[in-house]
Amino acid sequence: MTPQSTGTFDEELAAFAADLRRLRIERGKPSYRDLVARAERSRTGIQLSMATLSDAFNGKRLVRLDTLMALVRILRSYDEFGGETPVPGHNAPELAPWRRRWQAIAAVQSGPPAGERPTAVATPAPAPAVSPYALRFRLVGHPGPVRHLAFPADGRQLAAAADGDAVLLWNTATGLPYKYRGRIEDLGPVAFAPDDSLMTVNNADTRSVSLWDPVLRTRRKTALERSHHQGIARLAHSPDGRLLVSVDTAGSARVWYAAGHVRVPSAFDGLPGRVTAVGFTSDGQVLALVDDGEGVRLWEVFGAQPLSAPLAGQPVDPDTAAFSADGRVLATAGRDGSLLLRDTATGLPLAPRPAPRTGRIGALAFSPDGLLLAVASDDGAVHLVDTAGGRPAGPALTGHRQPVHAVAFSPDGALLATGSHDTTVLLYERQAPPVPDPAVDSAPACDSATVAARALAVLAGAGRPVALPPLTSDGPLVRIAFSPDGRTLAVTARSQQVLFRDALTGRPACEPITSPPVLPFGLLYAPDGRLFVTPAASSAAIPWDPGTARPAGEPLTGHSGPVMGLALSADARLLATAGADGSLRLWETATGKPAGGRFPGHAEDALGVAFSPDGRRLVGAYRDGTVRVWDVSGPRELTHSQVLHGHGGPVWSVAFSPDGRVLATACQDGAVRLWDPRTNKPFGDPLTGHGESVNDLVFTPDGGFLATVGADGALRLWDPAVGRPVGEPLTGHSGSVSGVACSPDGSLLATVGEDGTLRRWVFGPR
Repeated sequence: MTPQSTGTFDEELAAFAADLRRLRIERGKPSYRDLVARAERSRTGIQLSMATLSDAFNGKRLVRLDTLMALVRILRSYDEFGGETPVPGHNAPELAPWRRRWQAIAAVQSGPPAGERPTAVATPAPAPAVSPYALRFRLVGHPGPVRHLAFPADGRQLAAAADGDAVLLWNTATGLPYKYRGRIEDLGPVAFAPDDSLMTVNNADTRSVSLWDPVLRTRRKTALERSHHQGIARLAHSPDGRLLVSVDTAGSARVWYAAGHVRVPSAFDGLPGRVTAVGFTSDGQVLALVDDGEGVRLWEVFGAQPLSAPLAGQPVDPDTAAFSADGRVLATAGRDGSLLLRDTATGLPLAPRPAPRTGRIGALAFSPDGLLLAVASDDGAVHLVDTAGGRPAGPALTGHRQPVHAVAFSPDGALLATGSHDTTVLLYERQAPPVPDPAVDSAPACDSATVAARALAVLAGAGRPVALPPLTSDGPLVRIAFSPDGRTLAVTARSQQVLFRDALTGRPACEPITSPPVLPFGLLYAPDGRLFVTPAASSAAIPWDPGTARPAGEPLTGHSGPVMGLALSADARLLATAGADGSLRLWETATGKPAGGRFPGHAEDALGVAFSPDGRRLVGAYRDGTVRVWDVSGPRELTHSQVLHGHGGPVWSVAFSPDGRVLATACQDGAVRLWDPRTNKPFGDPLTGHGESVNDLVFTPDGGFLATVGADGALRLWDPAVGRPVGEPLTGHSGSVSGVACSPDGSLLATVGEDGTLRRWVFGPR
């Protein structure tokens, strides 16, 4: 590796990227596609995307430390001839120089890496009370419902295609139509070429794409005329303007060089189904969403290979989906009105997830920076979702009276256009962020604070958790959970109340739940911010709105004993409850109604429950030391389950890794066991170290670490890929530690114990 120097951040990053490229060459120069596939096959939980590989090898940004370690581990799993060797462990000595080099570069970095959010070491801003976009113009005059919208590169025009063979061109600065050729008798979809030529569908032959001169507004002949056997349904340019993809109504697609419209040889013709959406990665790959009749899959077009199994987690509507500009995230809508964000490298849902919505989703669009997702619904509203936290980015935009069919952001993100069945287009303008009130207590923006924040980020990024001051209460604490945005901690106490604390300052975040009294065992946040708790006086679970301090729905009743555990499915449509009556039950979160029959156990209590990330398995943990697995992917036999034996006492907690490849169980016998959900066999020997009861466990969001807490008063970290401890135990509690939680971004671990304290460790974003 090149010796460390003291150059600028850009120089250091370029040298670092050169070292990564050199390591890749030394290891047989595997292709990006080979590296992604090798990570997938390695069974280590490592996930790499081609976009991330391109950024790392080309020095486009400083990738996160955990991403770098994963990449180096996969590169070192090849020998000099390109043959595969075992993947090094998480703490392998050969990783140390790369870790130190990353820390040195992070220390000289003047700000967060390009394209990434700053490390969450300061108190996050509260959820916005106003929308980030305000209505600027209402554009009227379309002859029918508006189906398609497009901006050119400079954002000065807006093309709107409506029923009635009309494409109207609007001046976004004035909100008025252009006087000269402001209306073109053609069809949508519409798109702007890199030279600002307008592309429409010829109304005389829908198999042809028309290209209009940007100045004279005259139609030009192109190779795209009669290029398909069916009418054109979609047009998409790559972010760099180099490629164009056209898709017809039958789902057949073509790839073209945008300059000259020369056909690019691709595997589109060989895809086994209908192309419904197209995206592009930063390294030039073309991604496609393909409906093959048996499921909806992600495909890499030039590589002619599927990137995922059929997408699970929701009844996917293949015709309503969108890729982020960098190709890293896919947003899919469900026929049930649900919304999921997925990693395009695996097709799995990302966490945290946006909550299901009521009504059909008509269109989706990412902002150019990927931080916002516009969601159009058939109730006339457009919802803006923060893609990092899955939370609403302000109130919905409600200017339309009928279903919204199209949404589009301008290339700079300053404008948002929405087209509706009510024949209007609404043009919104991004608002400046509100100026903080000086009277509000907030961290000062001074050089020392910036340096301190960076120092904390580097220290936490190095894998050494940094303890924050403990928070105390009047009695023992049992369970803990982060809100979906990571700003609030909910804590159950043996005094039968729920406390709320700001995750960083420790101050009370809202009124505690004191009535009704609640059992301390069940505590779960839903993505929409509701908190599910278990009342002490009934065998039920109730949804609670912390903001209004009132129930947010009817109690879910059906158990004949107290509810001991709660779990939510990946799409948030189902809630599972584990009861002291030995049974598990499923509930529809939207209605509170039972979803099928009960899953019987036996006379022993059901203490915990978990869904697999793909929603295909439901797992229960029991007082008799057994773990039971049900297949819930289709019609199920409720009396049949796979029973996992191996523990010698009550199993207090159960959790799946984010990729679903590992099931972890924590037992009173002092052991943590890791299981293969595909075979229901254990991965090696149990993880020992606590010596006493292991009370709770949680995976970090990237699956790289497993955190466990026990009666020995310690928090322990494990590498689930190799089954070994990571670092020394984290201590501070003076008694048994009963609960542990990890923030949605992986930057903070929190524990609660019988000593009445809440402790937090800054862990660095995963």
